[in-house]
Amino acid sequence: MVPTVVTDAARTGTHSARVLLTGSQERSELILGGTGTSDNSRTEEFFEGDEAWYGFSFRIDKMVYGHPGAHNLIFQFKGAPDNGSPNFGLQLWDYAGDDGHSGGRGLWSHGEASGGDRFLAPVSEHEWHDVQIHFKVSGRGAGFYETYFDGRLVDERSGVSILGQGANHVYIKNGLYRNPSTIPGTSEYHLDAARLGTTRASVLPG
Repeated sequence: MVPTVVTDAARTGTHSARVLLTGSQERSELILGGTGTSDNSRTEEFFEGDEAWYGFSFRIDKMVYGHPGAHNLIFQFKGAPDNGSPNFGLQLWDYAGDDGHSGGRGLWSHGEASGGDRFLAPVSEHEWHDVQIHFKVSGRGAGFYETYFDGRLVDERSGVSILGQGANHVYIKNGLYRNPSTIPGTSEYHLDAARLGTTRASVLPG
């Protein structure tokens, strides 16, 4: 399923995408450059050496947060041909961390390029948050990324592979992908202001 266009909340303009999962539903996602359906013929694709900025905004209305053993991805560089779990993703978790104090409820990294699941920043509900990602794609350990959250650099790594093994390009997915057998229930948030650009300023909302 895909998010629906609504007018009840917006970061910029008058419309946003409502992402909603209930019960044991697994995913509600949009593909950058896609058609809003399962057809990905117009998908924006990124190959070895490609560099860009991508930004988006989100506002949580209700969330069943993830934890170790459960994906709860709101963003991912999806490898193609399909190579399973992404090498880079962002997710919403509520977990204290393996040591009991190095985590929290909020934005977490996911994937090999990110060094696994790590707490990045707290995320409040019922207010808009802005994300910008500067990235260079590589499957040879020559890539990098910088992740900004609400104006602050919260994560960066270089010498990484955003391309997973067997993939020749990645594309961007926003929405919610989760493991419903582990974290079932109702999760809802609004997604807006998705932009691709060449500078951070070019992908800021508004």
